[in-house]
Amino acid sequence: MLKADTKKISRQVKPGKNVLSMHPVIGGDAFYWDRGVWDWDLFNAIKKAFAIILPQTVEKEFYCLCSKMCPHVFPNYDLRFQWEGKMGDTLAFWAYGVRHPHTLVFPKVETLLGEHSHMDHTVPELPSYPFVLKGAHGGEGKQVWLLENEAELAAKLQTLLQFELHGSSGFVIQEYIPALERDLRVVVIGNKVSSYWRRAPGFLHNVAQGGEIDAESDQDLQAVGREKVRQFCRRSGINLAAFDLVFPAGAAAPVFLEINYTFGRTGLGGSEKFYTLLQDAVDEWLQATL
Repeated sequence: MLKADTKKISRQVKPGKNVLSMHPVIGGDAFYWDRGVWDWDLFNAIKKAFAIILPQTVEKEFYCLCSKMCPHVFPNYDLRFQWEGKMGDTLAFWAYGVRHPHTLVFPKVETLLGEHSHMDHTVPELPSYPFVLKGAHGGEGKQVWLLENEAELAAKLQTLLQFELHGSSGFVIQEYIPALERDLRVVVIGNKVSSYWRRAPGFLHNVAQGGEIDAESDQDLQAVGREKVRQFCRRSGINLAAFDLVFPAGAAAPVFLEINYTFGRTGLGGSEKFYTLLQDAVDEWLQATL
């Protein structure tokens, strides 16, 4: 049920312009935890709201309802739910002309293998081994594999078939950029853009997979990466996400790998720091909106 929240955001509310928060930490004039039941009372609250604050874990259907009924919604997840997951990242990079590795998108495993063995099926030309295989969903390095040969590809395709049986279909095959021991994580929270390197000797650099954070090295490259992300966000409307970029050997411009709409907070200084940054971003957004 809808209930009042004890934590008020720091702004002067104009008459009739109430803010509905569905975020468990960020307050508003009224609060509704979006994991509760969606009912007619909530629908009416959404219709009456001038602005809505949503959590990163919001469901696609619920986000679409809020953005349909309310003129101002934070964060802006239009692109997230237009093109979802690893496949969606690629489509977004294509659409906005962002530099990224050569990538093939497969809606289903049968797209690569062919549905019927007796029928002619033209296999698309794959990158030379090794190459990267990414399932449509998954974070923190999950569903991301560096494949060295056909046997490894066949095994992972069986894994992807199992995912399909549980409703998660699609994957991408991407060229492998060698000799990388770090990637650049660029985090966008409202108008604030932060960055840090994630270092690891192996293929995956995720902190959850043992990667180390380095916020100090190569500040010039970090600045270039942040500016490229700013440009992308200005065009796409993204205002809450983390981007993974790499600089191939000797390159002055980054290559975009992924967009992450839910992301780790260790590199930002932990959850408390993240929520401070998020609160500041919401306050700034509301000041510009109200």
